[in-house]
Amino acid sequence: MALNASEYGDLAFDRGRRKLLESYRSIPDGANVRLAKKTSNLFRKRAETSAPGLDVSELHRVISVDPHEQTAQVAGMCTYEELVATTLRHGLVPLVVPQLKTITLGGAVTGLGIESTSFRNGLPHESVLEMEILTGNGELVVARPDNEHRDLFFGFPNSYGTLGYSVRLKIKLERVPPYVELRHIRVHSTRELQDLMAQIAEDRDYRGERVDYLDGVVFTADEAYVVLGRQTDEPGPVSDYTDANIYYRSIQHDGAEPKRDRLTISDYLWRWDTDWFWCSRAFGAQNPRIRRFW
Repeated sequence: MALNASEYGDLAFDRGRRKLLESYRSIPDGANVRLAKKTSNLFRKRAETSAPGLDVSELHRVISVDPHEQTAQVAGMCTYEELVATTLRHGLVPLVVPQLKTITLGGAVTGLGIESTSFRNGLPHESVLEMEILTGNGELVVARPDNEHRDLFFGFPNSYGTLGYSVRLKIKLERVPPYVELRHIRVHSTRELQDLMAQIAEDRDYRGERVDYLDGVVFTADEAYVVLGRQTDEPGPVSDYTDANIYYRSIQHDGAEPKRDRLTISDYLWRWDTDWFWCSRAFGAQNPRIRRFW
């Protein structure tokens, strides 16, 4: 039986859907159709416009989670931060969780996304079971791989909004334990990095230890790392990269043997978010005093 998430549920989603349709009908003929939002995870300047956009202000939550079926019904503007926080209460997460908290599920599907589970789970759109889509003519359709809108279902990923807007998505989830055991393996060329990652992706194993997460991180032409994660419920100390410590710097070492680390599953999923990889350096946020202020 599906469980409503927080106090959102079907009624609030229906209200958000009505507001979306009303906003669509208020757009003048010939005007561009766009989302009425000011933010983006892309490094680009958004064009200034006075034309009204699609009101997606109430389409930002998880609608329901079904722990038995391991699926979730999710509004298109729901961020992965909100999605993961909700599903983790049931010991579940999406099959692929992009690295930044403010990426939306709808955005990751229409614009593609990738993360360290992609070597075994593919891209975010590959765990979508159905989508409710607002098409360009103002019609709401439910697209599935086996119904009359299957072409829209398969064409929607990487369409960047040209085929419509995803109002609701039903996605698969996977069960996870509370911790991730990490190994950082130093390599000395990008060719060595690629070869090792390809081998691990095929074997799902490194030196007899299962691999659930697979990353490649390059610092220079001769300093790169293969980062492996293993899901575990074994208790023990964990690192924290949400405050003073910086995750990407923790990867580096000179040893021939892998450097080990441990994180909670939540901290692992958002390990890059605090510093937006290393972009925080450009804003001085890796200076300890400025970082403490932030």
